[in-house]
Amino acid sequence: MAKSNGIQERENSNGTISYRAQIRMRGAPHLRKTFTRKTDARRWIEDTKASIRSGNVVSTEAQRTTLREALERYLREPPKTKTGKSLKGWKRQQDRVKAWVKNPLATRFMSQLHGKDFATYRDQRRAQGRAENTIRIELALISKLYRIAAREWGMEGLRNPIESMTLPGGSNKRERRLHPDEETALLEQLRKAGPYMAPLASLAIETAMRQGELLALTWEDVDLQRRVARLKDTKNSEPRDVPLSTRAIEILKAMPRPLANTAPLFPVSQDEVIRTFRKACTDAKIENLKFHDLRHEATSRICDRLPMHEAMRVTGHKTPSMLMRYYHPKAEDLARKLA
Repeated sequence: MAKSNGIQERENSNGTISYRAQIRMRGAPHLRKTFTRKTDARRWIEDTKASIRSGNVVSTEAQRTTLREALERYLREPPKTKTGKSLKGWKRQQDRVKAWVKNPLATRFMSQLHGKDFATYRDQRRAQGRAENTIRIELALISKLYRIAAREWGMEGLRNPIESMTLPGGSNKRERRLHPDEETALLEQLRKAGPYMAPLASLAIETAMRQGELLALTWEDVDLQRRVARLKDTKNSEPRDVPLSTRAIEILKAMPRPLANTAPLFPVSQDEVIRTFRKACTDAKIENLKFHDLRHEATSRICDRLPMHEAMRVTGHKTPSMLMRYYHPKAEDLARKLA
């Protein structure tokens, strides 16, 4: 099975001697490593050959590539398709990759990371209050990275550490409702943050639009006469028209409006929204409330007023089953309809 194995003695520039061991075996990558002692070189050859025979060898490439370097390579390579939903998904994935690059684990070599390292990451994210589904998606990205590295980047034998740990479950559906006194206190605090945050939250509560959908809106997307907002950039990449209630029209008319119709309704970044919303909740002494909960609140209110097939047109939910948890009709109300 052996094709060419051996140890080469080399004199270094400082006069010391090193030993370069190499292994060439049929069906395995060419491996080499340098040692200061010849006995260590021999032991490495013996151990590595045994690993190759058992199928557990890890390529030198995996041993010298950090997680950050692999992530940056992954970031440089675009997805196969760049249109529609694929492009939107790739943009979200880029943000996750950039977050991983900043993580302390990224400084470690890929071959030295184990399931326990990512299990610690999982538990830390839970302690930070991140949703189980969010953590699962973050770890799924790392798992995908390891698969690509092993299959396509020449890192043969690289074990996927995510496969040896317990992953978080699927999405935990939040049922957080916004109480009337909380809404008043929240909007009061958001008004202190400038002219845009309170209208942004108010429109989210009134229309059930997502944060990203609201931030993507421009003034040319809003038709006050027809009372419709045209969403071009939605979660599922399918445009939709959102009907605007009388209250929504009042909010829009009260907002500062620039001369250019192409200007955004809300010239603020997502990071600024998250940071300001969190501070407003803290100042208003509101616990366990996220901006996305405003969409849940809005959807619940809309479902109280509209039948399901009409509510779906407003909220953008694709199937009736996705809206079922928002419908809680009282028996006496249904009885009156049957009379």
